[in-house]
Amino acid sequence: MTRGRLVASPKKRVSIRIDMTPMVDIAFLLLIFFMATTQFKPPEEVAVDLPASTSNLKTPETGIIVITVNKAGRIFIGDESGAAAAVPREELQQAIVTMRSRRPGARIIVKGDKQSEYGYVADIMDALQNTNSYRFNLMTDLRTPEERGK
Repeated sequence: MTRGRLVASPKKRVSIRIDMTPMVDIAFLLLIFFMATTQFKPPEEVAVDLPASTSNLKTPETGIIVITVNKAGRIFIGDESGAAAAVPREELQQAIVTMRSRRPGARIIVKGDKQSEYGYVADIMDALQNTNSYRFNLMTDLRTPEERGK
């Protein structure tokens, strides 16, 4: 018996082609899905013109109670959803207590129109002090008047 030697023949290299069309389709489907399901900030029920500021402290997007004073001196209380209810000055303390009981860990933000009288904002701060809500933020506009005009 003779033993023969096996000689390896050169193998042809098979090129692999990956069709990228389905991956592009999936990328566009994901993009459309995220665009359709994203929730944008809802429009505010009470629009106020905030005073300018140079502070870089940003307010949180969620977990807030917003107390707003418009130019006419009307007071509104609401949350981050943008919905706000008008509150008479004499019922403000009770409204603050009610909102704090519903959302105990929420931060309080006071928004006052820059053309409203300071006395209205002082009334809100007195009501907050009387309800033992000593920590609150006064919201201002970080943009300069030139930036707002653009």
